[in-house]
Amino acid sequence: MKLTITEVAEVAEVIAAIGVIISLIYLGYEIRQNTVAVRSTAYQAIHDAEDQFWSDLISQPGVADLWRRGLDVGLEDLTAEERARFTVIARRLIYLYQNVHYQNRKGVVDKELWSAWVASLDEFLAYRGFRDVLDEARPHLSEPFNMLVTDRLNTLSG
Repeated sequence: MKLTITEVAEVAEVIAAIGVIISLIYLGYEIRQNTVAVRSTAYQAIHDAEDQFWSDLISQPGVADLWRRGLDVGLEDLTAEERARFTVIARRLIYLYQNVHYQNRKGVVDKELWSAWVASLDEFLAYRGFRDVLDEARPHLSEPFNMLVTDRLNTLSG
């Protein structure tokens, strides 16, 4: 059986269409795999930053004590030097929370992990010293993060 040029062209079109479909399926798979890799990398970076925060906190004599006292008593009951040191430490943590919030808004951090971070933020919002530093930092924080903090504070006080 001999095919006409039109029939050969139609077969070629079908084969090309199948090739496009296979390429699109493969592209979708690769994008999905890339998304998983990006999320994993981002979360590992967040974890590393958190780990570094806590390592720095306990690695120097007196810093962990300052952290605990600053959380409990607030800024006004610290010396000027202690206030400056505590503010730097607390701001590092505040900016870490803001980063995780941003990553969550962009879909990089999933809901389960974000819920754990919110629970952790709530724990620190219960401390006077953390709230003192947060109040000073708020003009320098993103509007969406400020809205989250306001919501969490309202939830905790209500």
